[in-house]
Amino acid sequence: MASKEEMKKIAVKCIEDDKFRDDFEKDPVKAAASMGITLTEAQANDIKAHASKVQAAGVRESKGFVSSIISS
Repeated sequence: MASKEEMKKIAVKCIEDDKFRDDFEKDPVKAAASMGITLTEAQANDIKAHASKVQAAGVRESKGFVSSIISS
């Protein structure tokens, strides 16, 4: 299970690295593992659910996606 600090590292990586962000959106568990971080399926599902809500609310996609990582 990824710690809050590890989730912040993932968020920063998503901001700084477009390819990583694309990979993370497709498969968060695999992308996190590429950083040596273990992300559970539950955490991945929480991120995806929050990202969907943010996008539905009309928040800018990249900002919303990053906020979904940090809030999980």
